[in-house]
Amino acid sequence: MGRLDRYLMREALVAMFAASGVLWIAMMANVGVQLFGTVMAGALPGQILPGLLWANAVKFLLFILPVAGFLGLLLALGRLYRDHEIPVLLACGASPLRLLRPIVWMALIWSLAVAWLSLAYWPATQAARDDMLQQARTASMYEQLPVGRFLVADEGRVTVYAERLGKDGRTIEDVFVHTRLPDAEGVERARRAWFEEDAEGVRRLVLEDGRRYDGFIGQGGWRVMEFSEHRIDLGLERNPAAERSKRSSASSMDLWLQGSRDALAELIKRASQPVSAFLLALLALPLARVAPRQGRFARLGAGILIYVIYFNLIAVAGKMVQDGRLAPLAGALLPHLLLLALIVFLFWRLGAFNRTRWVIQHAHP
Repeated sequence: MGRLDRYLMREALVAMFAASGVLWIAMMANVGVQLFGTVMAGALPGQILPGLLWANAVKFLLFILPVAGFLGLLLALGRLYRDHEIPVLLACGASPLRLLRPIVWMALIWSLAVAWLSLAYWPATQAARDDMLQQARTASMYEQLPVGRFLVADEGRVTVYAERLGKDGRTIEDVFVHTRLPDAEGVERARRAWFEEDAEGVRRLVLEDGRRYDGFIGQGGWRVMEFSEHRIDLGLERNPAAERSKRSSASSMDLWLQGSRDALAELIKRASQPVSAFLLALLALPLARVAPRQGRFARLGAGILIYVIYFNLIAVAGKMVQDGRLAPLAGALLPHLLLLALIVFLFWRLGAFNRTRWVIQHAHP
């Protein structure tokens, strides 16, 4: 690696890490205050706070690295343009493609780190975070046990009352349940009961060793059933994002093997992170070119605008794949091909390909 490559890589890496650090600290400070307030309010147990902070740190790092690398390169290369270092290098015979070589190496390393985070580490971290939240929700569920009071659930359809709390602190004893159905009413008495919650966030009351009476009050004809165990859906804690969270925490290989449109859309979203990190790094060199009287931030606005449009195209393509309006391969490639076409056009405007042809013609007469 030549001195020029080392110099460009050093200048660029310092700016990339600085931009990543600033954005990451700003986002972590905000979410840290929110999580701490949630814990202080008693909505979450304090012992899961470090795990949640770490999960959010990984999540923010994943989404920050592509854009922070891009903005860091824009700032570093903009300074080199402003200080006339790149114009001097170009005047001395270094083509734009020659200056691109160290950036390509940095982009490869940067995008490989993003690929590991996006495809492997973040799904595992997401699964661990979901487990922690599930355990916290289950623990808080036992703090709402209807001991000595009436618990009305599912918009008044179910009413639960318990005489006392079990010795284990997780079950209720001598339980009364009233259910109102469209065609009947039910009354149940059970020796004991407890709550359970499935992976989709649906909470049910499990009654054990009881008897159920079905019918209408004052009309007679009651039906009596004895049971050893009966589950009642309370309609309390349905998590609308449970299925999406389940997909986001699944491993990338599982998503590929599933092959459904939802799974492929999630996989495309993950794969887009490292690809975008690499392409945005390539875009930085031609986009950072500024006129002599312009400052190093002259192209920052254009860079942010391109970034916003690009990532919105990725989101729209993923949604179209999920809805079946776009083939998975087209949804995975189309936004990146559009950005690649823009990169090639900007390098052509910079004269990179013309200069390359000039060198080849004079090197081989």
